[in-house]
Amino acid sequence: MRKGMGMLMACVFATPAIAADVYRWVDQNGVVNYSDQLPIGIARNFQQKQIYANVIDAQPSYSMVTASHKHPVVLFGGDCGPLCGNARALLEKRGIPYTLKDPQKSRQDAVELNRLTGGMNLPVLRIGDQIFKGFEAEKWNEALDHADYPRTPIPHDGLHAAAQHDAAAPASASSAPDVPPPAANAAAPSASSGR
Repeated sequence: MRKGMGMLMACVFATPAIAADVYRWVDQNGVVNYSDQLPIGIARNFQQKQIYANVIDAQPSYSMVTASHKHPVVLFGGDCGPLCGNARALLEKRGIPYTLKDPQKSRQDAVELNRLTGGMNLPVLRIGDQIFKGFEAEKWNEALDHADYPRTPIPHDGLHAAAQHDAAAPASASSAPDVPPPAANAAAPSASSGR
């Protein structure tokens, strides 16, 4: 019984449900019970709890936050055809947060691109202090790996690239959310008997 309750609680807390009601009560034998259904019969210490989605799921990964603080990504691109489209697609597929700067539409972006590269050829990727002219998927992936960006995104990543196309100002370390490192030994809660 105790092992079964522990399994039930592990399932309840591990399920990424949007919201669910969980009931806790002590039965006439003094046993603590958990269920998604109301208790039948005599129950003491009855409690109804609302369980919400895991907040960790909506947060960027620790490695993504760390990499974006140390090595912010800026893509100089725009309407330069398939190369710029492929460049954006690579960053978005990996879930890389980046700032998109379009030198074709912004004089300030054009001046910055010319200062960095000595020209106006697109696309150009800046990862921290490194500059990569032209789109080369293998070279870009190696550079992102070297900067410790994850290979694959976390679903619903809070720093996902689609939300980071800020052409007005580059991303700053203070604008990214602080995410503490994950707990080393997080254990699932287990049911206990209340005797």
